[in-house]
Amino acid sequence: MMMAKEVIISRLKEYFLSRGVELLLPEELKLDNAIIEFFDLFLRDGNNLIAIKAYSPGEKLAPRIKKELEVLVVTSLKVKDFIDKAYIAIPEEIGLLKIPQEIFENAGVGILVVSDKEIEERLPARAFRRYSRSIDNALREEILRFSEELNRFSHRIERELDKVRNELSVLSRRIDSLYEDLNVLKEDVRRLKHVKERKIEEIKPLRVREKVSVRGIEDLPDFISDNPWVSILIKRGKEE
Repeated sequence: MMMAKEVIISRLKEYFLSRGVELLLPEELKLDNAIIEFFDLFLRDGNNLIAIKAYSPGEKLAPRIKKELEVLVVTSLKVKDFIDKAYIAIPEEIGLLKIPQEIFENAGVGILVVSDKEIEERLPARAFRRYSRSIDNALREEILRFSEELNRFSHRIERELDKVRNELSVLSRRIDSLYEDLNVLKEDVRRLKHVKERKIEEIKPLRVREKVSVRGIEDLPDFISDNPWVSILIKRGKEE
């Protein structure tokens, strides 16, 4: 009789606990529900997160078993960015010939063969992110720091832009006021120019009286000799 899936999982727990490997509860993991539901067991071995899928085909024929194992491998690869290693545990009764081992090797998914006596690591799993995990974490932290710094810089720029906008607004109002004052001055100059032209037209030129020197009259008082009428009378006398 083929070993049931529940028995395989129980044997795996005993096996890994006896070797000091930490068993993880799904609630402890920050993984998508689809990942948690697909795998049956999660382990922590050092820095590696290991996920195991238990498979028991029941009474299925070899071609059907092979097809289902291929599907499990492909599904395991879809979540390789979230775990470090993946295994598929199978009962010993399936046999090596029914396992598409080449597909497992190419995908890096390991094979655990479970029997009543032992658990054999038929094919070791390769770490999906053995070299990239530390790099990914460092890159993620660097991106986070850069994002925070960028946000702070953006806030500073926004504050400076607000200051510039306020200063430009004040300057714009001042320029508008200067334009108004300039227009008033232009109007005042225009009115003054018009008044000046009118005054010039209204002012008539004064005739300059001909100055006649008083000769031959001596010893006259100053108020007579300086009187313009005396000069006029003398002139008329000469004309007659």
